[in-house]
Amino acid sequence: NFSDSEYMLKKRSSLSELSFRELKIYYTEKGFHVNDSFETNLNLKNEKGEYNLLAELLADKNNIPFIFVKFQGFNKASILERYDFGYGCLLTTYTKIKNKLVAENTCLSNTTVRPRVDKYLYDIDCVDEALLNAIVHNDWTITEPQISMFYDRIEILSHGGLPRGMTKKQFFEGISKPRNATLMRIFLSMNLVEHTGHGVPTIVEKYGEEAFEIEDNYIKCTIPFDREVMEYRIKSGGIPQDGGINGGIKPSDKKVLSHILTSPDDTAAQIAEKCDIGKRTVERSLAFLQEKGMIERIGNKRNGRWIVIK
Repeated sequence: NFSDSEYMLKKRSSLSELSFRELKIYYTEKGFHVNDSFETNLNLKNEKGEYNLLAELLADKNNIPFIFVKFQGFNKASILERYDFGYGCLLTTYTKIKNKLVAENTCLSNTTVRPRVDKYLYDIDCVDEALLNAIVHNDWTITEPQISMFYDRIEILSHGGLPRGMTKKQFFEGISKPRNATLMRIFLSMNLVEHTGHGVPTIVEKYGEEAFEIEDNYIKCTIPFDREVMEYRIKSGGIPQDGGINGGIKPSDKKVLSHILTSPDDTAAQIAEKCDIGKRTVERSLAFLQEKGMIERIGNKRNGRWIVIK
């Protein structure tokens, strides 16, 4: 039973009607008992009994975007691709963005030596730490975090600067002082964060303190790309040698993907019936799309739902 007086517990949600089906699935999957006091235990309502900002962030549907932008070049002059992973439960949003970052992490393999040597565009553990920090420590009264990918780097920006009372020295030493303590505890319950303060030191050890730009109203983490992999990525147009994430996709796969965009709760049998495709074909398509990182399953076969990542 979380008891905090932080701003996101007091600020009223912009929506009066909210549902938490996905959030309940997450907690059930982690072995927590979900009952009628679920909303009270997570402090999803303010003192007046209204849904608060925390509730809106964790609801199945909300009005909060979360943009991921790929720019064509080394600055923001030209947008190459734009994705919006928001408007839903923040835990699901995080999963979508992380899977997108994993998919973008080009790998070069040297097969002339044994064992094989793999070199990646960026350290995914460091990028994940930066993403989690941006989500958990962001000042959500300002706006959502921003993720930008350029030819030579990723920039992850969160709003609000350092939490009150924290110095830059404490920040780089990994002293934990979360701005949003209740949101931190929820991510902790999902085993997404460890609350040990190792995130920033992990990034600093790999990329140095210069990876962070700290101002009064924002913190920006810049992860530079491996030069050799970057040059390969630019030369090849950003498409890995295996044909990329869309390599080998069939018309039946596209049909299944299109269907679950609008009907994420349907089972394989329901998809087969509505799309006029054999159930075995649907099951193969779902397995293929999961393998390619294009879809994700939340929950079990009976009560879960599909999430389209790309």
